[in-house]
Amino acid sequence: MATAAQIQKLPPFDGPSGADRSLDPPYVPDHALLRCIGRGSYGEVWLARNTMGTYRAVKIVRRQSFEDQRPFDRELHGIEKFEPISRSHPGLMNILQVGRNEADGYFYCVMELADSVEDGEVQGSRFKVQIPAPICQRATRKRR
Repeated sequence: MATAAQIQKLPPFDGPSGADRSLDPPYVPDHALLRCIGRGSYGEVWLARNTMGTYRAVKIVRRQSFEDQRPFDRELHGIEKFEPISRSHPGLMNILQVGRNEADGYFYCVMELADSVEDGEVQGSRFKVQIPAPICQRATRKRR
């Protein structure tokens, strides 16, 4: 089980071979982006910590990933429409915040991080984070 400090020391996610995107963390208000934990066709996903110390996943979708503006805008519009729906069913990943950085050419969505919470650990696909017992107990009660 990795601690938060150990997660921060992990080497950056190397992604697919030939990836040319910078691993400098983009700016997302009220979040410290700690490391890139995944990449896909439209962007990257970062492990982040908000101002309350809660770990989140932040997806960054860059305009440069699209040939023109229209599909980028369509993707943003779809996320904006899905955001309120995402919290309506326990089987959906909660999108907690959506924002746009016009100057740097990306939008972001802040989401829950965990695949599951078991025995005081956030269990994601690539790491584990120990959670204090009172928080874990509250999260477990909410899910039942």
